[in-house]
Amino acid sequence: MKTRAWLTVIVSALAGAWVWALSPVLAGRREPWDADGLFYVLALVVAGAVTGLLAPRPLWAQYLGAIVGQAAYAALFLPIGPLFLPGAAFLPGYSLIFLVAAALAAFVRTRLGSLFGPI
Repeated sequence: MKTRAWLTVIVSALAGAWVWALSPVLAGRREPWDADGLFYVLALVVAGAVTGLLAPRPLWAQYLGAIVGQAAYAALFLPIGPLFLPGAAFLPGYSLIFLVAAALAAFVRTRLGSLFGPI
């Protein structure tokens, strides 16, 4: 894997982990999908947009990093119970939200770069 792809995986993994790490502080729940309202969805959108601006390519690395970061945080810092595997099975679906936000932010960054020069 190229260096740029590794960098994108690392950045998106950190962002995905931060969604989970900040959940108790911002939403009052240990797991972001247990929070009221759209917290988890909005947190994934924000995290994806930030990583799309910081490391816009490749998009597959954004997706992989989002899944790995969230799963790693849950496995390392939360108690593992009988719902860990079913929860992990939902991460690829939820990470699509992250991916769409990252793709849109990457498009905006690329588009602005072509209009105004390199950003």
